[in-house]
Amino acid sequence: MQLYFKNNEIIKIMDYFVSIVGLGFLIYLVLGVIFSILFLWKGVSKVDPGTIGSGFFFKVLTFPGMCFFWILFLKKWIKSSKS
Repeated sequence: MQLYFKNNEIIKIMDYFVSIVGLGFLIYLVLGVIFSILFLWKGVSKVDPGTIGSGFFFKVLTFPGMCFFWILFLKKWIKSSKS
């Protein structure tokens, strides 16, 4: 069974939807990269004192995870700065 839509309306709607979701994901990742750079530079030692003196490779290894889970790290950073 084939569905026919006038002027490919469903394709236009799906294309718009995918574009919006992709743009949202891109914005999320850009914010994650910006946050991760700032967090590794200033905040990681405040949240976890065991990371004081950690080397460059530690920061390289944790950077992708921080970009993806940056909201969780932001909450921890805010919580640690209040106490």
